[in-house]
Amino acid sequence: MSLPSTELARRAELLPGGKLLARTVHNMTSLDWYLLAFHTILVTRVAVAPDSPGATTARWFAVALFTMTIALQLLCRGELLPAGKFRGLTYRILAIAAVCVSYFEMGVLLPALQPTLLDAELLWLDRVLFGETPAVLMERLLSHATSNWFGFFYYSYIWLLVLNILGTALFDRQYRRMGEMLAAAAMVGVAGHLIYILVPGVGPIAYMHFDRPIPDSFWWGQVQALVGNAGAMLDIFPSLHTAYPSMFALHAIRHRRTAPFKYIWPVSTFFALNIVFSTMFLRWHYAVDVVAGLALAWGSQRWAIHYMSGPRLRDGQRQPNFEAFRDHAPSS
Repeated sequence: MSLPSTELARRAELLPGGKLLARTVHNMTSLDWYLLAFHTILVTRVAVAPDSPGATTARWFAVALFTMTIALQLLCRGELLPAGKFRGLTYRILAIAAVCVSYFEMGVLLPALQPTLLDAELLWLDRVLFGETPAVLMERLLSHATSNWFGFFYYSYIWLLVLNILGTALFDRQYRRMGEMLAAAAMVGVAGHLIYILVPGVGPIAYMHFDRPIPDSFWWGQVQALVGNAGAMLDIFPSLHTAYPSMFALHAIRHRRTAPFKYIWPVSTFFALNIVFSTMFLRWHYAVDVVAGLALAWGSQRWAIHYMSGPRLRDGQRQPNFEAFRDHAPSS
């Protein structure tokens, strides 16, 4: 049974540096605890991985992100930084950045765990539920034009992440709308990266044999270079290429009556649909990966809406979930 934050704060005061710890615990939100638990799990899991050069790199990576998260909580929730724009911006960017950067940790952590791949089970689910995995069904659509089209949209995922997450952190002045985007983005990464550890696989492109290769094209070449240089390789279930764009589209549709979303929600939805399709067309994902990604997008957004639905200041005048850049930000 977990202790209330006030009781944890009271006990923290009894420890060395107790006032700082008590202040930090008192101000921490449920998202802060989830982020701390996430990085603690990664540190613990890689600590017991079989020794290898990859495991050593992953341990340093995990410890660095864990330390960064602790430092961020002390600086912001512990009020070592004074209230204001700088503290609000520091928290917004670094709390989410630690989750996003942990994707690159996955690139060394997942192989270091020496997992048993579950491609056979995922392919079996596709065939039971859908008759065949979509990558096979889409072979008839292969051409230079479709390779280029879906390669472009698959690659655009990076731009969508930057525009939506960083753009929101820097420019969105509507408190709840901003918080919904950032909290949902954090939860997509937290849940997605943890599930990667539980359900590793290489995807149809590496596990299956296809009669026809994907035709060469400029954007397909860019995708292959991107995945080869920065991909985690065992990161297929759930599909975060599905989860993030779908969450961005859901967010845009929810706020379509306010600028800038009243202009961009059709574009966001169009990109999301094409990216989701591209994940299967380009043979990176099984259909069940995509279904899991859609469920993660919806669940993370619903949780974020609930998270941001309370008053600006929580019980006992604790810090808000996300600090506004100015004293009296809109409440909607």
